[in-house]
Amino acid sequence: MVVTKTVLGLDLGTYALKAVELRQGLRGLEFVQSQIAARAAEEAGLSEAIRQFAESHTLNTDHVACAISGQRIAHRRLEFPFRDRKKLAQAIPFEIEGSMPFNLDDLIVDWQLLPGESSLGVVAASAAQKEDIGVFLGEVDDADCCPRVLEAEGMVLGNLAALYDLPGHCLMVDIGHEKTTFCLCVDGQPVAGRTAPVGGKALTKAIAQDAGVDLDEAERIKHGNDLLGSESGGAGPAAAAVLERIAREFIRSLESLDPTGASLLDRQTCKLVLMGGTAKLEGIVPFLGTQTGLSPELIAPPEDPANAALTEGYDLVLSGPALALALRSTGQSLTALNFRKNEFAYRSSYAWLVGSELRPTLALVGVCVLLLVAVGITSVRLEASRAQQLERQMSSRYAAIFPNKPPPSLPMAALAQDVSSARERANFLGLYGGNLSALDLLTLLSERIPAELTLKFDEINIDQNVIRIKVAAQNYEAQDRLENVLKAEPVFAQADVTGSAKRLKDGSVTFGLSIPLNQAEDEI
Repeated sequence: MVVTKTVLGLDLGTYALKAVELRQGLRGLEFVQSQIAARAAEEAGLSEAIRQFAESHTLNTDHVACAISGQRIAHRRLEFPFRDRKKLAQAIPFEIEGSMPFNLDDLIVDWQLLPGESSLGVVAASAAQKEDIGVFLGEVDDADCCPRVLEAEGMVLGNLAALYDLPGHCLMVDIGHEKTTFCLCVDGQPVAGRTAPVGGKALTKAIAQDAGVDLDEAERIKHGNDLLGSESGGAGPAAAAVLERIAREFIRSLESLDPTGASLLDRQTCKLVLMGGTAKLEGIVPFLGTQTGLSPELIAPPEDPANAALTEGYDLVLSGPALALALRSTGQSLTALNFRKNEFAYRSSYAWLVGSELRPTLALVGVCVLLLVAVGITSVRLEASRAQQLERQMSSRYAAIFPNKPPPSLPMAALAQDVSSARERANFLGLYGGNLSALDLLTLLSERIPAELTLKFDEINIDQNVIRIKVAAQNYEAQDRLENVLKAEPVFAQADVTGSAKRLKDGSVTFGLSIPLNQAEDEI
């Protein structure tokens, strides 16, 4: 029996593909591998990039979790005066439709219930167009990397909170290549997400504009200099504008994501945890701290040793979103959004049955099946041999009982039929103790009647209990003599010759004779 599964978190960035593979077993989670592959500008498309990435690093694609771009998702925080999930499932789509310029039939809506009062239903709902989901799934399916989970970018970052002790408010931020995604966690639970369309790519273009170089050179400048340091002269006007825009998106998120309606800028205990390639740029962390008044920090390994083991051996700042996606497919998941619904629902492939993890189990199952077949065949043969032996024994017994008859093909059935016939004859003839039948009694009666005693038996009736005979005699003396004869014979001790005596016109006498057949052994 397989008690483990391997899950893959696949972060499909426009600058690089990142993957984190975990194995979940009875003892918890184990780290398998983490891989990063930069995407060349001249690559044909996402499908081919994913295929080459998975094949070159032998990634397990049985349980894949991906996230659709936050720029393609609308997030809503909704409140209802009830928490019943069935009622919420009916009400949420209509609330979403009322706030969006799309028909409900063109949307996939998913949601998760947030912690709160028992009488109030607060949900984080997300909606995406079916067209966008179909395009995304088509690309990953073409790469033979079909995800079981399609999460919402931003909210999925909240799964990282499962590895940390995060009391209060914490804003997790992924500053990526084309966009920046935010996820607010309150007391360790993700409650809101947001995506802003600005990231490292905009900064690279700004640097190229300021320095008059191509994008490749601008990328080297971005990673090789402290853009905000005094030694480099500070960022150019275009780069500064992009950095200020990123800072404004931080402030906008801090002001809008607090579910209480307050601003997170006023919460000095609010944590800012940064990840993503742009977050590694020198000087950007203190710059964002100055702009927000908070103390941002790059994501670091957890303090708990077991959780820290899941982050060892790779750059957590770059692969944090991929780790969050991998956690989404495990028992430690904190988010529940999945756009694989309705016509996009995941359809299981049973190719995993021949995977390397199941091969030993399948081999054992095959051996067990062969043993069961062998046991079944042996049992059938033994039973057949026993049946044949019994048939031979019964044939011999039948030949001994009926020496003048040839043994039949079915001796048991023939014996049963003969016993039934004998029982019918015994019932008819009234067989009883002493092996005397009704016929034997009549024979004995005829032998005991003297020759000079003229009697005529007009009627004889035999049933199971008695023989009834209607006797005609010359006179009453003949009746008395017959009674004396019967009394002299023990077997006729209970015979009755006194019933229904009549004298006929010719002077003869008729009377009834009853001989019981249910006599006891000691009376015979």
